[in-house]
Amino acid sequence: VVSNFALSFSIISVLTGITTLYNTGLNYGGPVSMQYGWFLASAFTMLVALSMAEICSAYPTSGGLYYWSAKLAGPKWAPFASWITGW
Repeated sequence: VVSNFALSFSIISVLTGITTLYNTGLNYGGPVSMQYGWFLASAFTMLVALSMAEICSAYPTSGGLYYWSAKLAGPKWAPFASWITGW
C-alpha cells in the first residue's frame, strides 16, 4: 500500500517540482519548449502507466512493484530486483 501511495505521490508532485524548474526552462527554451516538454513528459508518463496496468492485470497482487519485479526477474535475480525496486 505504501509503495502504491509513493508512486501516486511522485506522479502527482509535478506541481511541486515544476516551481523549481519553471524559471530554468523559460530562460533556456522559452514557453514553446515548456509546452512541448510538458506534452512529451505526459506521453512518457502515460506509457509507464499503461505498462504498469498490463503487469497489474497479469499479476494481480497487493505487493505491487516488489512482487512484480521478483516475479518477472526470475528466481535467480528475484531478491536483487525486489531490493533495487524498494531502494
